[in-house]
Amino acid sequence: MSSIVIGLVVVSAGLHLSWNLLVRRYPGNLKFVWWLTLTGGIAAAASVLILRIPIELDRVWPWLLGTIAAHAIYFTGLARSYDGGDLGAVYPATRGGGILGTTVLAWIAWDQHLSVLTLAGICMIAVLVALPAMQAHWTVRTTLWTVVVAVTVAVYSTIDNHGARLISPVVYIACQFLGAALVLTPSALREKSPLRWGPATGAGVMSVVSYLLILYAYRQASAAPVLALRQIGIAAAPLVGWLVLREPLRRHALWISLGIAVGSALLIIG
Repeated sequence: MSSIVIGLVVVSAGLHLSWNLLVRRYPGNLKFVWWLTLTGGIAAAASVLILRIPIELDRVWPWLLGTIAAHAIYFTGLARSYDGGDLGAVYPATRGGGILGTTVLAWIAWDQHLSVLTLAGICMIAVLVALPAMQAHWTVRTTLWTVVVAVTVAVYSTIDNHGARLISPVVYIACQFLGAALVLTPSALREKSPLRWGPATGAGVMSVVSYLLILYAYRQASAAPVLALRQIGIAAAPLVGWLVLREPLRRHALWISLGIAVGSALLIIG
């Protein structure tokens, strides 16, 4: 894995954890993620126009439709999961499941064969990432939504690993976010909770920049290693949840963090 890809993924991981923290922190999660998706899409679309990036969608429409549908389900599921679950449990569970699912789907869809070291790193990160979730209290509703999110992470990651290679990632993500926002609009507007416009807008910018960095990484690397390395933010999730959200700090967080670091090293050298 090149140093450029590593840098893109590390920065993306920090931004990803930050906007998930904002979603978990404020009530009315579905309306919040709808607005962050819309503002993120508008920011990306504005960048396309300002930079005069060519818009060539002929070859990418099927992949855009697929990722828009997957992201709409993902954002809905994420909001519902955070309604009843802690950041330190929901976030790791969705990412750990998504890593393993992406490894399988990318192999089936794109014939992406990985080295033994890379596979070992992916499996180590996936298992360790999911460990905090195993110690949490789960309701049936939160569990089902979390599984839905993990599946959609695998689906859109596999799609985007290919789609981002066909056109400019900025054009791709603008269509992706605006399309997902359009799908979410009816459900979001039915929510009665007040919307925190400022934090939601900030989360939207962080979200679109975070995933744009991943799309650029996807142009240079296979899907599963990129997604797995992005989970270095997981090591900080329980601590952030404890410091900012006053959620209980679960045991063995230090060992999990060290294990994720070892898994990340295997990905880099693999």
